[in-house]
Amino acid sequence: MHCGIRRALVRRLRQMHIGVIGLGAIGGVTAQRLLGAGLDVALAAGRHAAEMADKFPQARIGATLPGSDPYGLILLCVRSPEIETALTPAVPLLKPDGAVVCLQNGFPEERVAKLVGMQRVLGAVIGWSATMTEPGEYVVTGGGKFTLGGASPRLEHARLVLQHAFPVRVTNNLQGARWSKLAMNCAMSTLGAVSGLSLGELAARREVRSLALRVIAEVVHAAQARSVRMEPIAGIRPDALVKLPAPVAHASIWLAAQLRPSQKSGMIARLQQGRPSGVEDLNALIDGSLNRALVRQVQEIEKGQRRISPQNLAELS
Repeated sequence: MHCGIRRALVRRLRQMHIGVIGLGAIGGVTAQRLLGAGLDVALAAGRHAAEMADKFPQARIGATLPGSDPYGLILLCVRSPEIETALTPAVPLLKPDGAVVCLQNGFPEERVAKLVGMQRVLGAVIGWSATMTEPGEYVVTGGGKFTLGGASPRLEHARLVLQHAFPVRVTNNLQGARWSKLAMNCAMSTLGAVSGLSLGELAARREVRSLALRVIAEVVHAAQARSVRMEPIAGIRPDALVKLPAPVAHASIWLAAQLRPSQKSGMIARLQQGRPSGVEDLNALIDGSLNRALVRQVQEIEKGQRRISPQNLAELS
C-alpha cells in the first residue's frame, strides 16, 4: 500500500471511535490491548458493567455502548445466543460506512448482516487463546493471530485496529477459515472440556488422537457438503489432515499440541464457573454421531449430571 495512503489510514484510525461489546476472554483481552495502544475504545459489558468499570478505569463503559458519538468499528465478542440482544442497541450508533467485526465462534456473520447489512460486516477467526479467571481478569494461554475477512470496505481499518492486539492475516475465504477453526475446536477444545486434560495430555493418547480425527472428519464432511474450501489454521488444513495415512495424521496432531502442551480448553473454566459452555457454537452445529455424543456429555456436565473426567473419553471410543 502507498505510504501516503497508509499514513492517512493510521491518522483516521487514531480518530476512530471503536466499540467492544462483550468482555469475556476474547473481548476483554482485545479491549485491554487496544486501550493500551492508546486507541479510542468504549466498552459494553451488559449486566457486569459496574463490576467491569473497576477493571477498565481508562475506558468509558456501560451495559450497552456509551455515548451518542457514532462508532466507526464495533467488535462483537459475545456468545452466539446473545448476538441480537447485545448488538441491537448499538446499531443506531454505527456509522453508515462503519463495520461490525464478529469475533465469536460459529457462523455469526449472516445474523449480524440482518441487523446492519452485509456490507457492514466483517469476521475474525481467533487463532490465539485466553481464559477469564474472574470478571475483568484474563490470562492469554496461547499466542496466534486473527484471520480477518468479509466484504466491508472497512477491512483495512479493521486490520489496522486488530493488529494492536495480535497479528492479523487477511483472507478472501472467511467461510473456509471458520470451518477449519470449527473442526479443530470441535475436536481438541471439546475433548479437552469433557476430560479436563490439556492439549499435550490429549495428544499423548493414541485413542484420543483417533477420536479427534473422527470428530474432524465429521466436520470436514459437513463443510464439503456445502462446497466449502477449508483454509489452513495454525498450519493445519483439516480436510487434508483426515486424508493423510493414520501415522502421519497422528503425528500432525501430536506436533501441533506441542506448541501449547499445557493449554487447557477455555470451556473447562466456563463449565466449572457455571457459565454457558459455548458448545452451541461448536459441536452442536455438526450432525454427526460423535459430535452429537460430545454435545450430550457437555450438556450433562452443565446440568450437574456428569463430572469432567478422562473417563468420559472412554465412553466415546
